[in-house]
Amino acid sequence: MKIFITGSSGYIGGMLVDRFSENSAVTSIVALDMVAPPSSKSGKISYITCNLADPGWEEKVLTGGAPDIVIHCAYVIREGYGQKRNWQIKCNITSAERVFDFVFKNKIPRLIHFSTAASYGALSSNSTSKKFREEDPLSEAKYLYGVDKKIIEEKLQNFYEKSGVETQVAIIRPCAVTGPRGQFIFKRFGLLQMVKYGLPIVPITGPDSARQYVHEDDLWEAVRFTAFGGVTGNFEIFNLAPDDFLLLKDIAKNIGKVSVRVPMWLGKLAFGALWHLSRGRIPTVPAGINSFTYPIIIDGSKITRFGFKYQYSSKEALKADCGYYS
Repeated sequence: MKIFITGSSGYIGGMLVDRFSENSAVTSIVALDMVAPPSSKSGKISYITCNLADPGWEEKVLTGGAPDIVIHCAYVIREGYGQKRNWQIKCNITSAERVFDFVFKNKIPRLIHFSTAASYGALSSNSTSKKFREEDPLSEAKYLYGVDKKIIEEKLQNFYEKSGVETQVAIIRPCAVTGPRGQFIFKRFGLLQMVKYGLPIVPITGPDSARQYVHEDDLWEAVRFTAFGGVTGNFEIFNLAPDDFLLLKDIAKNIGKVSVRVPMWLGKLAFGALWHLSRGRIPTVPAGINSFTYPIIIDGSKITRFGFKYQYSSKEALKADCGYYS
């Protein structure tokens, strides 16, 4: 089995390259990223350093035969500041279009595409008692990470419907992914790292401020499960999240910090000030205050109906002291 993985220098893509390289059923992996690849001792892996939006990578991927599976993880999460936005559109939306065109033009048997729970939208009508299911509309209109992932999903649906080929497509919409690799090896910088290490106190801007976390091992197992035929449908969408969630005040308590309730307008002002003063280097994009305030809790049970089982709760994922990389 030959697998093509995009975003191979990122948190998720790099983990998938690592784990698939250990699997005896996988004969070769083509790993692509804009960032120069890490050193690897596995003879199964060949690296391509390229922007997916630029031509030329397709022929290299097809060297030695077309892949059996394409896993599209590549995405620039950080919202661009100023003119960087145009570059982000190229890296995310244009790149996705080229990947989808490659998949359907070459009749690749299986595509696994990573989306996000953020596309459901951090709305004031959300609550921790409302769990989003896969059939619910994607309503994010301000936070560009959720907006762009929504656009990309729509494009994938259009490619699939027009292709006329029998490629099996699985879209995975995870909640926040974490674990020992993310927190201590990859050191992914985002809201969790900012709360744990960047703030002396944790501000709470909403009574239902909450987060769900899926353990990186569960994400890997879900991809492995899907890649090796655990899913039977032709076009399936899966939320990926355990049953539980954590209120932000409880997260603060778990990491030994004090939480303080502040009005949302003050949080929005602080997010905007940090964003503009750092010219986007601090990931407090102004629209992000909504996801900090209003919860997006998803129902991740659909994939379990195919036989998949979660190993870890949100609390265990956040603690990050167990699993493959511990």
